[in-house]
Amino acid sequence: MSSLSAVPEGPRRAWLQEKGAKAAVAISLLAGGGDLATGVCLLLAPERTLSRMGVAPAGDLAWTQFVGVFVAAVGASYFYGLFCWRVARRAGSLRTVWELTALLRAAVCCFVSVEIASGGMDRAWSSVSLTDGFWALLQFVLLRRRFPNDA
Repeated sequence: MSSLSAVPEGPRRAWLQEKGAKAAVAISLLAGGGDLATGVCLLLAPERTLSRMGVAPAGDLAWTQFVGVFVAAVGASYFYGLFCWRVARRAGSLRTVWELTALLRAAVCCFVSVEIASGGMDRAWSSVSLTDGFWALLQFVLLRRRFPNDA
């Protein structure tokens, strides 16, 4: 073993790879599925979705639906990355999806946090900031650890 972070060959390595693969699938399904569902709801029923979030609709609902399309597309990108990784054996595709979505989520987290702090958005939006911040941080940490890898 040349470094402290290297994993020895054998059963432990296989176990870690199996656990890592399951975690990558779970993270992608949860993060992507949540965004895909939220985006579709914002597109099809914007007033009801915002109401369930505890947020009052502001302005033209077409803008909310536009945001819904974007959120759904971000969610769908996780499924594309999973497909490329699991079917085409291209872990690099899933890593790229995670890099981009983590960047987008970090930007949303910062924007919403600043808007709440400055009074531009209601505190009910904090769930968006916290959720995006959580997924961004988790993805950045795992990417830093060279995760996910080829399965």
